[in-house]
Amino acid sequence: MSLESDLKAPADDNFNKRDGPFRGSSMRVAKPTTPAPGCFSCFTMRAKPKEREVDVILIGAGVMSATVGLMLKELEPEWKMMMFERLGAPGEESSNGFNNAGTGHAGFMEPNYTKEVKNSDGSLKTVTTDKVEHVCEQFLSSRQYWEYLTRKGLLPSPDSWIHQTNHIALGVGKDQVEFIKKRYEAMKDNPLFKSMEICLPEEKAKAKEWAPLIMKGRDPSEPICMTKVPHGTDVDYGALTKAKIVAFQELGGDLRLHTEVKDLKKGSDGKWTVTTCVNGAGSGWAYNKAKFVFVGAGGWALLMLQKAGIPEVNGYMALPVTGDWAVCQNPEVVAQHKVKVYAPGAPGAPPMSMPHLDYRTIGGKEMLLFGPFGSMTMKFLRYGSVLDAFKALKPHNILPTIGALSKNLSLAVMLMTDVFKSGAGKLHDIRHYYPEADPDDWVFIPAGVRAQIIKKDPKTGKGMLQFGTEVVSNKEGTIVGLLGASPGRLSLQ
Repeated sequence: MSLESDLKAPADDNFNKRDGPFRGSSMRVAKPTTPAPGCFSCFTMRAKPKEREVDVILIGAGVMSATVGLMLKELEPEWKMMMFERLGAPGEESSNGFNNAGTGHAGFMEPNYTKEVKNSDGSLKTVTTDKVEHVCEQFLSSRQYWEYLTRKGLLPSPDSWIHQTNHIALGVGKDQVEFIKKRYEAMKDNPLFKSMEICLPEEKAKAKEWAPLIMKGRDPSEPICMTKVPHGTDVDYGALTKAKIVAFQELGGDLRLHTEVKDLKKGSDGKWTVTTCVNGAGSGWAYNKAKFVFVGAGGWALLMLQKAGIPEVNGYMALPVTGDWAVCQNPEVVAQHKVKVYAPGAPGAPPMSMPHLDYRTIGGKEMLLFGPFGSMTMKFLRYGSVLDAFKALKPHNILPTIGALSKNLSLAVMLMTDVFKSGAGKLHDIRHYYPEADPDDWVFIPAGVRAQIIKKDPKTGKGMLQFGTEVVSNKEGTIVGLLGASPGRLSLQ
């Protein structure tokens, strides 16, 4: 199959391509389907390295580099641009459909975007909506941009990468029911959420209509409350990434696969020299000069910016978190749950611990994903190195790292609990949301790696753990990198 055909495919169906058994598989032993270059040639200077000069270099071929590259190609069609990807296909790290939840982070159902405000007696008074409004506006801007690209013919039919899916916020038990009610009251009058509906605990028939699997087999006396937004979406970011990169190439962009960035330095002329390596017939090395560099390398963005030596990245570190999805492919079960359901985490649990039962379409295949079940790793990428965290640890980020970890012990406890959780324990978690779940319908597969940001708190100067993404650039604006790893969170901005 040609490279063009590979790129135009909706998405690589990694679920069916995985080697070995699924059950019990772990991120810690996952092997890439498209390995990084062996780069023996990187250690032997057999010939003079090739020298190239372009206007823009993009490091990584995920959804962010694809978006930035496509935007720049439209704005400056005469600029020469190169994109380097160490794997054998675009969108195989955080952008891959199995390495994210595909929600787009629209805020319609994610409880952690609405902060609780307590009364003096500790009871829930209301919730704040500033953050949820901001993230919703961001995602809707992305959807407008995608519509523009589709109308212009730069993206294929939306059916190949985005699908309408109801978004449901679920509350189980007295406290969560109260939270869902307060959340609805705080959001319903905002134009962004005017289509939001609520299903109260006494409306059992409506609840069964909205989410049959959630209600089937559940104790009738257990209080349940839901809100629903009917124009939510499920996004296959792997397919979207590939489609954007096809458009990037059609406009003249140059994608180089199996090409690893080894070094990144700024010259006296203000231009950046990006040293790359391939396992080729020549020296394998190339020196690529550019006026502007965008680093969209997922968890490795931190390592790249450190190589660049920009002071703006001082104090930053990453906490890599991984895990497993529980996946159901039984068509009869999937047909009963074509919705996405998020629920609040346990009291005191970190924001990323929110469980969700998601209807997904990945590579044209319909399925359900539950989780994620957390785990720990030293890799900053799924196909990264166990030395990543050690390489990133520098004198300037040791204290922020210690401070951030000491304040987030609940995250460590959650991860360790999930690491040692048995199959029966994971099934128990699934049945909290889908009471009649059949264990034979569910298999466990590795999820991606999220390199959560550690940095100095601008208010206190102490270390803090930041969930989400952040753009870091040098003062001249000639190099920009995206830290953190959540493709839906900043797919446009």
